[in-house]
Amino acid sequence: MVIETNNASTEREKKIIKVSTIGIAANLLLAAVKIVIGLLSGSIAIVSDAVNNLTDSASSIITIVGTKLANKPPSKDHPFGYGRIEYITSIVIGIILLYTGIQMIISSVKKIIHPEELNYSVNILIVIAATIFVKIFLSRYTKKAGIKYNSGALTASGNDARNDVLISAVTFVSAVIYMAFGISIDAWAGAFISLFVIKTGVDVFVDMHGHFLGQRADQKLSETIYQDVRNCSHVIDAHDLILHDYGPDRMTGSINVEVDHSLTIGEIFPELHKLQMHLLKEHMTYVVFGLYAVDMDHEETREAVAVLEKLQQENSHMLGFHGVDVDCEIKTLFCDITLDFDCDRESIYRHVTNELQKHFPDYAVFVSVDTEFA
Repeated sequence: MVIETNNASTEREKKIIKVSTIGIAANLLLAAVKIVIGLLSGSIAIVSDAVNNLTDSASSIITIVGTKLANKPPSKDHPFGYGRIEYITSIVIGIILLYTGIQMIISSVKKIIHPEELNYSVNILIVIAATIFVKIFLSRYTKKAGIKYNSGALTASGNDARNDVLISAVTFVSAVIYMAFGISIDAWAGAFISLFVIKTGVDVFVDMHGHFLGQRADQKLSETIYQDVRNCSHVIDAHDLILHDYGPDRMTGSINVEVDHSLTIGEIFPELHKLQMHLLKEHMTYVVFGLYAVDMDHEETREAVAVLEKLQQENSHMLGFHGVDVDCEIKTLFCDITLDFDCDRESIYRHVTNELQKHFPDYAVFVSVDTEFA
């Protein structure tokens, strides 16, 4: 199996780079403006907000680099490609946010202990208000693009920009309070901003850890693949979908399909091959197929299915069964049962095996326990 860099992934790379470049330019401009007014006013909150914009620019640069590296073609050492680099870049962004947030909160605490005179003006308030509107636009634009192009880094940047709106709003309110009442909450506002930056960094780690540990595939993708497979001619039903994530839009996996026992491999193969190519083209997912040959017109098969249906009704942990095959010539019965994660699997396995054995005392009963991976 080969995951190749195609026109779709190249176009995705261009779109992500375009959005990131716009983010870099906007954040650098905002940072420059805020640094100037922060130094003029002596506001640690505004300076912290400016530093936050600089980290956003760094995040966008990392996103561009990560996207370029992730789009490298597969190699001998990495035959599944480099797509997971995008997840690594998201982690790097999270580290930058955590470090920046910690440094900002240290500076804010120092200002709380040793407050300084502030010098706000109406012009400064107007500039802060303008930056809020810029961030609102940037947040919506970046997050929408992140979802559209399935980029965790862009989505993280969009969420961070959304937090920046609140951060700038806090800065604006603290300035208004100082000008109206002479009460300085600037350092406290800076500390509040720092906590938001730290939280954003933690959120990045939470969002990304599943990609490294292994997590359940996206439900919509799983349902769509199941539907496409079940709509294929010759396929009676489909089960045991397993998907492996090698980066955004780079999935591999397997699925077991039930087919009529009377069909030959020569008859089945062309349809499954077309289905395989369809899944790769439409969902960027390379799927291999396992086969169950079933005969639902067989009397013993129908009897085994009836027993399994009754067992499923009696036990909520038994999610389903499939691959029921009763061979009268060699006196064997095969079937798979799917169990959830909150049960004693060994106990249910023994119970199902024993119940089938009661109804088929002269048969060797083989029950396989499956996990609902997708």
